Amino acid sequence: MDGGALQTAWPSSFPELATERLRLRAPLPRDAAALLGILGDPEVTRYHNMPTLTTLVEAHAALERLQQRYAARDTIRWAIELVEHGEMIGTVGLLRFDFEHRHAEVGYEIARRLWGRGLTPEAVAAVIRYGFSVLGLHRIEAGVLPGNDASVRVLQKLGFLEEGTRRDYLYCKGRFHSFRWFSLLETLPTLPRA
Repeated sequence: MDGGALQTAWPSSFPELATERLRLRAPLPRDAAALLGILGDPEVTRYHNMPTLTTLVEAHAALERLQQRYAARDTIRWAIELVEHGEMIGTVGLLRFDFEHRHAEVGYEIARRLWGRGLTPEAVAAVIRYGFSVLGLHRIEAGVLPGNDASVRVLQKLGFLEEGTRRDYLYCKGRFHSFRWFSLLETLPTLPRA
């Protein structure tokens, strides 16, 4: 019995996605300085499961880990680039794939100076459409640390429903953290457009 396992293959090359204002592409070594600028901001990493970056070496290592996780078929994490001037402004991706049960998690962050402009839901919506229509996912999940109201608004705007709290779900930054847990099913009448 296949249990509904995914029939689609992992992408043979890194997929590129486009929206009206954004290009989602593979993260590249040249993105290290931009990534340091984003994940070096304690306000951006306040609700993130990784520590705040402090050096270019750490940024390069983070990019290398993304490439390794893509090769291991665990994560597809896109660099978010503004179409207008080609600047990397954040990342968005699908991770923790469960191919047998056809679900994955979505994660994202964007440079603080661009918060509140609707760019995050625009990027996440493109990734959700890709996950459902190309990868054949049935469910996409997201965990949000309590207090991260902006992330909750992004998810609610895209049609995610809150399912409850996963107590002490993740250990990072020296302690356990509970998550508010959200999900979106492919069976909803329309895919999110942001």
